[in-house]
Amino acid sequence: MKRAHAIFLNGTSSSGKTTLAMALQKAVVEEPVLYVSNDAFIFMTPGRVLKDNDLRPQVLLPLLSAFHRSLPLIAAGGFPMIIDHVIERRDWMDEIAEGLKEFRVYFVKVSCPLEELERREKARGDRQIGFARMQLGWVHTFCDYDAEVDTFGRTVEQNVEQLKQLLYSGREPEVLARYRKRRADTLRSAAL
Repeated sequence: MKRAHAIFLNGTSSSGKTTLAMALQKAVVEEPVLYVSNDAFIFMTPGRVLKDNDLRPQVLLPLLSAFHRSLPLIAAGGFPMIIDHVIERRDWMDEIAEGLKEFRVYFVKVSCPLEELERREKARGDRQIGFARMQLGWVHTFCDYDAEVDTFGRTVEQNVEQLKQLLYSGREPEVLARYRKRRADTLRSAAL
C-alpha cells in the first residue's frame, strides 16, 4: 500500500498538535517518522525576540518562510513526516501548497473548543495568553481539510489511530491540489 509523505497538522496554539504528533510518531513502528514543527524554527530565536511586538514579525516572517521552504527538502528524504504548524497567513498557505506539490500530504484540522484552548494555555504557563483565541478566528480559513481530529472530544489514542490509518490508507490527499488549482484560477482571472 502506498503511504503518504506527510500528515500536516494545522491548529491553534494549545490545540494539542504537539502531543498528537509525538504520540503518532511513537505509534508508527513500521518505519521512522519525522516530527517537523514550526516551533523548532520559532524557538531558534532568543526569547527577547518573541516578547518584542516590533521585532517579532521582522524575525519570524522570514524564518517561517524558510521553514516552509525546508519542508520539501525534508520530505525528499523519503521518511514519513508529521508537520505541526499554525497557518496564520495566506502567503504561508501559498508557500506550503507550492512547496509540497510533488508530495502526498494529508492536510488535517486539529480542533478544540475555545474554552479548553484557553484552559490549556493558562495551565501550560509557557504560552502568551490570548494567542489561541486570536488564532482560532482565522487559522482554519485558508483551506479545507482531508481529515479532522478533535483533541477534546476524543482521546489521543483514538486520534493517533485515525491518523495512522490515514497515513497508510493509500487514499489520495486532495486539499493541497485543490488549493493550488483555486489559486492558479484566481491569478489567471486577475491577469485578464
